[in-house]
Amino acid sequence: MASPSPSSSAGGCGHLSNPLLQRLASSALDIRITEIPHITEDEEEQKMNIETRLSKFMLNAKPHVEDVLQSLRSSSPISAFITDLFCTELLDVTTKLKVPSYLFVPGSAASVCFMLHLPKLVSENKISFEDADFEVEVPGLPPIPARDLPTPFQERSDSWFKWSLYHASRFKEASGVFINTLAELEEEAIKTLRTPATPPIYPIGPLLHLTESDTPDESGCLKWLDEQPPSSVLFVAFGSLAILSREQITDLAIGLEASGYRFLWVLRVRGFKFEDSSFLETDISQLLPEGFESRTCDRGLVIPNWAPQIRVLSHPSTGGFLSHCGWNSTLESVSHGVPMITWPLGAEQGMNKAILVKQNEVAIGLKMDNKGFVRREEVERAVRELMGGEEGRKAREKMKELKGKAEIAMMEGGSTIKATADAAADLSASTWNVK
Repeated sequence: MASPSPSSSAGGCGHLSNPLLQRLASSALDIRITEIPHITEDEEEQKMNIETRLSKFMLNAKPHVEDVLQSLRSSSPISAFITDLFCTELLDVTTKLKVPSYLFVPGSAASVCFMLHLPKLVSENKISFEDADFEVEVPGLPPIPARDLPTPFQERSDSWFKWSLYHASRFKEASGVFINTLAELEEEAIKTLRTPATPPIYPIGPLLHLTESDTPDESGCLKWLDEQPPSSVLFVAFGSLAILSREQITDLAIGLEASGYRFLWVLRVRGFKFEDSSFLETDISQLLPEGFESRTCDRGLVIPNWAPQIRVLSHPSTGGFLSHCGWNSTLESVSHGVPMITWPLGAEQGMNKAILVKQNEVAIGLKMDNKGFVRREEVERAVRELMGGEEGRKAREKMKELKGKAEIAMMEGGSTIKATADAAADLSASTWNVK
């Protein structure tokens, strides 16, 4: 079922012009796409953060979703309804219609542990987590500094905090939870979630598009990697949204240069705003320290905005990954056996860092100041340690082992295939004929 996104003033955007929906509609799979009517937002709602807008959007979408499900069940049984973890308002509809309902979590099992434990945390701690200087204990997770908890939960007065707490309180109403994770990556979290008090969970990840062979490499970075020694290059990338400050870019550049190691750096400049409110177009040299590119041209390459990340991580010359710890990037790094340097910037990335550094020991953690700034000396230290130190050697060995486990998980009898088969069997067994 497709619905207008709350990303335009009218409450709707591309509908079936969306490329993903077009591919689904034209595939050989038996997929039918149903649209719901536009949902209009007022001016006040349009100014809210996207997470709050999404929650309100789903609140207003409930009657339309009910109409669609009523229409579908008039012609065939409905085995299950699957929705996003932040769309729990729709559980009201499926409960009314007696349709088994499952939540899909695109992130980690750790995030589910946190969500389920959140009401208890809130009742025990009366201050905002952004103001706390203690570590938080969550079953299934290592101790996590309060400031590393997911961004939406930092400030209690924020509307998104209240909505997130609401969604968390409804998790246990689901018939089950699909999680885009590898069981071997999050053994403690998976074990914690498998209790009678929690809906059945299915670790069906990693759900990744692991090939980009049809994507042209306009940056030339793959050709550059072909010329580098095996496992010698540190890949530096912070995802498709994060924009570093000019000061932070400077310290990162100087730290990379001082480390002496090879690097491939994807520097996001699209949307970068200067102090005079002008925007950078394409010239990345305006952001880098003077002379940096000429001094590092024999061992470094900086490209703007985008690189074919899967192909970079799978390249034999890539030996490390300095990452913001987004969950997709984390799973991609694990799937290709590339040890990491963790630099979380927001969302749930601080928890992902704990999984990588504390639980699995496949990454080196960067130290930040109270404002989240990373000094050049710390960049140099972490790069040297990962690429040439003893701690980096151990992380590389453990990541290699984890990659092997990931490969087995995707084979017949492996944990991911088994979880997927279990989910299919449970869905089939729970089919409701709700005519």
